[in-house]
Amino acid sequence: MSVRTLAVGLALVALSLGAWKVFAPRAEATSREAADDVSAMLATTSQAAFTGASASLEIQRRGTGSYAGAQLAANMALVRADATGYCVQTTVGSSVQHLAGPGGAPAAGPC
Repeated sequence: MSVRTLAVGLALVALSLGAWKVFAPRAEATSREAADDVSAMLATTSQAAFTGASASLEIQRRGTGSYAGAQLAANMALVRADATGYCVQTTVGSSVQHLAGPGGAPAAGPC
């Protein structure tokens, strides 16, 4: 093996390692950004669903004096409802979220 061949081989190894150090963190950052975008989209979708459920529950309360018996979208479950409050739950993918109301904010986990 000549010195020239050895030098070219070492240069290629050094360039490969340098490229990996430059591009590998960017790939991880891109994956993180994509995951954040998906989380934001799910949060927006859940917020919209809970807004609709809250409106339906308020109509039910004004008509009957209780949140019980309100009709909600198919993906929403009315877990608890009485004259003073309610808890609505939804599952998006493997994520369970709930809203305890009135006046609450969506939160992770079941009711």
